Amino acid sequence: MRGKQPYEEGFLIILMILSVVGLLWLFSPFLEALLFAMILSTATYRLYLWVLPQVKDNETSASGLMSLAVFVTVIAPVSYLLVAVSLEMGDIYGHAQSWLVQQTPESLAALNAQWMQTLGIEASNQQKILTQIKDHAADLISLAQQAAVFLVQGVLGSATSFISFIALSVFALFFFYRDGHRIASHLKVLSPLENYYDTMIMNRFAGLSTVLLLSILGIAIMQGVSFVILAWIIGLPALFIGMAIAVTSFIPIVGAALVWVPMAAYLGLNGSYVSAGLVVFWGAVINGFLIDNLVRPILIQKISGLLATPDKANDLAVANHTLITVLSTFAGLIHFGMIGLFFGPVIAAMAITIFDVYEHKNTDLLDRT
Repeated sequence: MRGKQPYEEGFLIILMILSVVGLLWLFSPFLEALLFAMILSTATYRLYLWVLPQVKDNETSASGLMSLAVFVTVIAPVSYLLVAVSLEMGDIYGHAQSWLVQQTPESLAALNAQWMQTLGIEASNQQKILTQIKDHAADLISLAQQAAVFLVQGVLGSATSFISFIALSVFALFFFYRDGHRIASHLKVLSPLENYYDTMIMNRFAGLSTVLLLSILGIAIMQGVSFVILAWIIGLPALFIGMAIAVTSFIPIVGAALVWVPMAAYLGLNGSYVSAGLVVFWGAVINGFLIDNLVRPILIQKISGLLATPDKANDLAVANHTLITVLSTFAGLIHFGMIGLFFGPVIAAMAITIFDVYEHKNTDLLDRT
């Protein structure tokens, strides 16, 4: 058998790198959807393994049932939310457009004078501000109209792109369920690492995906349902507000305050001081302190305790690391948009896993003095 030729190994490595780069470039429009499908499949793969015996080990049927379940539990609610948001924004834009058309510089200045008196601004400063508003009233009205149009177009455009994104993710999800174990086995064969380290990385990814996905969705549902109850009590559109709270609860630190703070301000300016105070209490205490700060760690611990991976303690440590979670979530939002809420923490945690693998593999060479 002919031996290896000089530079053959290096040339082959260069070809492999070029192949990987070429594939990443080719599939770059779909990488986000594929990564999201991978996170969903690994987080729910245990359920797939439970479904598989129920359909006589038919992988195609089990994958189809799981994909259908994801469609029913993810696509339908998200589609309804986006349609509801689009219709609601359309109504808001219509009312705002009608109101803005009817305004004159004098009426706008009078309205702002009332607001400034409510806010307690001194009379001397009020006159200066009102003069500026009166001089630039036409520009302000035009800017408000443009902002309303931009907002509606942004919601409708996001709805279309997000539905396409989810549809592609569910399509890829079917094949990740059906062929996931074969893909994992093939990656272990191709990887130059020992199978122990390959398994460690895959287990960490699966465990973190499960913890992240279930904890985020669980907290979002809890906060959304709590505000549905509150909105129903005070006579506001309960379902729409609950869904808005659930979506914004994904964002760390500020979270649902993006919804309930403007809602409380609106109620207060309209004289509903009791309802405004109740919204502030509910958002800050019930959702902010009780659900977000007390229930979230308990939920993460419960989910992590159910994982049977040998590396579950490390999964929990990464998921509970506040600094890494917050920074990686915001970075994910900047780079990927709303879906980066999932990508950011997973990418950061997987980087930490690689560092752990390096430390474990080269523990005898590291200076620990």
